[in-house]
Amino acid sequence: MIQTVCGPIEASELGVTMAHEHLSVDLAGVRHDEDSIFTYSDLLLSEMECVKAAGINSIVEVSCIGMGRDVKALQHLSKSTGLNILCSTGFYLECYHPAWVKDAPIEKIEKTFLDEFKNGIDGTGIKPGIIGEIAGEKTEITPSEQKVMIASAHVGSEIGCAVTTHCQLGQLAPEQAHLLVSNGMDPSKVILGHLDLANDLDYYKKVLDLGVNIGFDTCGKIRYLADEVRANNLAELVKLGYEKQIVLSTDVSRKSYMFGEGGRGYADVIDHILPLIRERGVLESSIHTMLVDNPARIFDIEGASR
Repeated sequence: MIQTVCGPIEASELGVTMAHEHLSVDLAGVRHDEDSIFTYSDLLLSEMECVKAAGINSIVEVSCIGMGRDVKALQHLSKSTGLNILCSTGFYLECYHPAWVKDAPIEKIEKTFLDEFKNGIDGTGIKPGIIGEIAGEKTEITPSEQKVMIASAHVGSEIGCAVTTHCQLGQLAPEQAHLLVSNGMDPSKVILGHLDLANDLDYYKKVLDLGVNIGFDTCGKIRYLADEVRANNLAELVKLGYEKQIVLSTDVSRKSYMFGEGGRGYADVIDHILPLIRERGVLESSIHTMLVDNPARIFDIEGASR
C-alpha cells in the first residue's frame, strides 16, 4: 500500500505522481530568506489547482524533520484539493540537523524514524510514506549525514519503504547508493535525487547500472539547467532503456518557483518537459512508466496492507 497523509491507498490509486516536492516548508533558519517559507495558503491552493488541471494526482512531500514539516497542514491540503500527498521522515543536510543528531548513535536515529512509522508524527497519528529527503553535500557526505543514511537504510529495509535523497547538484550519487545498499536497502527502493543537474550521460549510466532509481526532479529550475538540456538527457536515457528507473518532479522549495510568483510552478514536468521529450521521440508508454508505474512501484510499502 501507499501511505498518504489521509491514510493508506492502493498503489494503483497513486496515478500521475510528482516524486520530490515541498508543500509545507521552512528553510529560513539556514537560507535566511522569507522566500523559503510557505505552507497551506491561498497561494498554495492556487498552485494545486494548476497541478490538478495538469492531470497530476499525487505529490510526494519530502520536507522532513528540521525543514519546517507540518503534516497537519499537508493533511488539510490533501482534503481541500483531493490530491494524494505522501509525507516523510528523515533528516536533511547536516546544517539542518537538530543538535542531538550529530552526537547520537545510529540506533537513536533509527528509533526516531520507527516511532513515526508506527505511531505517527508529533502526536497527529499521520504516518510517513517514505524516508527522505536525506542528503549529502556536493563533495562529501559528512559523518552526521552518513549516520542518517545508515539509519535510513536499516529502517527502510525493515519497514519496506523507499528512501529518497538529495544529491547536491547531482553529485556523489554512487557514494550515496553504496552507503544505502551496503546497509540493507533494496536498490530498487532508492531514489537518488537531483541527478538531472549532473548533466552527464556517462555518470547517469554508471549510477543506474547500480540498480537504483534517479530523479530528474528539478524540472523548471532553469537557472541551474535549461529544461531543453534535461529533455535531451532524459530522452537519451529512455532510448538506452532506463525508463523504469527514472522519476520526475520539480522540487519547488521557494515561493518564487511557483507559477503565481512568476516561476514555472509544480506542473513544469507536464507543461514543458513532456512536450520536449515527445519532440525527441519519447513514447507515451515511456512517459506513463516514469510518471505512474515507477512511483507506484517505488512508494509501495512492501509487506504492508490496508
